[in-house]
Amino acid sequence: MNFNLKLEPPDQAAIWAIGVLVVPLLALVAYFSYVLYFRDVWASCPPDCHQADLTTVDVHQMDFRRADLSEASLTSANLEGVDLEGARLYFANLKEANLRGANLQAASLRGALLFGADLSQADLKQADLSGARLGEANLFEADLRGASLRGTDLNRAHLRAARVDETTVLSPKWKLVWEIVNEDQAGRSLSGTDLSQADLREADLQAADLRQANLRSANLAGTDLTTARLAGAQLHQATVDETTKIAPKWRLVWHIVNHTDPDRALAGADLSGANLNNAYLRRADLTRSNLDDATLVEVDLRQANLSSASVRQTDLTEAALHQANLQGADLTGANLRGVDLRESNLRQVILSETTVISAQWRLVWEIVNHGAAHRNLAQARLSWADLAGAELAGANLENVIFNNTNLKYANLAGANLTGADLRKANLRGADLTGANLTNADLTDADLKGAILTETQRQGAILPDGNN
Repeated sequence: MNFNLKLEPPDQAAIWAIGVLVVPLLALVAYFSYVLYFRDVWASCPPDCHQADLTTVDVHQMDFRRADLSEASLTSANLEGVDLEGARLYFANLKEANLRGANLQAASLRGALLFGADLSQADLKQADLSGARLGEANLFEADLRGASLRGTDLNRAHLRAARVDETTVLSPKWKLVWEIVNEDQAGRSLSGTDLSQADLREADLQAADLRQANLRSANLAGTDLTTARLAGAQLHQATVDETTKIAPKWRLVWHIVNHTDPDRALAGADLSGANLNNAYLRRADLTRSNLDDATLVEVDLRQANLSSASVRQTDLTEAALHQANLQGADLTGANLRGVDLRESNLRQVILSETTVISAQWRLVWEIVNHGAAHRNLAQARLSWADLAGAELAGANLENVIFNNTNLKYANLAGANLTGADLRKANLRGADLTGANLTNADLTDADLKGAILTETQRQGAILPDGNN
């Protein structure tokens, strides 16, 4: 067979077109492949690790000295013993990283996140930790000589055995915390100091003066507070456990401010000088308890029993005492500014000229303890008051607001109640003989058993809505 094949020369125009169109396309593909993938693979890290994600990389074979690790992600990374001398770690994420024994001499950790990181035995000489977040970090035996910790967050950071000298830049608060956990502080005056969120584990604070100190959220596990003076100290959210050496009184105070147990049995308890601000003491039994000089700002004491309690010079600002029993309590010099005393029992309560209490509740106290027969109380506001059995015979009570007031068995004989607001008032068994109820509003008032002989009721609105 004779095959006569004739090969045509390549079309030069086609070759040119392919070159013009395909070659740039391949170049474009190569560029984007580099940008999206190969650049990270071929990048020179270290030293250029800016914004690199190294959370899953074994860094122990890498040389990070003077490397740029700014904004790098090293969360929970194992950097134990790694040499990071002079490295730039601005705003790097080192949360819960293991930096035990790492060399961070002269490293810049400005603004870095080191929350929960283990920096025990790390060399941080001359390191810049300004603005770094070291909350709950372990700095045990870390070398901080010459380091700058200006504006550094050291909340609950462990500073025991850390090396600090006169060249270490440390705020007064954290320098004090370092002193407390590393030096004998027995008997030291720390009154009014801010030790909030400090890690004071196993510190020796025997007989220390911690009056008015802020120990909010401090770690006091194993701390020796034997005979320490803690009047007014804030123990809210502080860590106290079975290893903490603290007097039963202050352990009780700590329990009260950190637990919301209703119906507490605290009869006869010594809570004098305690900081009980914002505590939950609803329906607590505080009969005969000692609350002298205590602070109970915004405490919930609704329906609590404070009968015969000593509450002298106590700060009760904005406390809730709705339906509380204060019978026989001594409130000499107490501050009751803004206190809710609705339906509270103020009988036999001791008030003084220095007791700070609103005009409304002082008047209620006067009425239930001294009576108000024939007094002129026109236009007084006595809503929600407990005036059961009060002596108000012949009193001028014109336009007085008595809505939701307890007037059970009160003597209102001959009283002038013209225009009085008695809506939802409890008038069970009250004596209203000869009282003037002209234009009074008794909507939803309870008049069961009330004596209404010879009362004037022109224009009055009675409980059934009729005049």
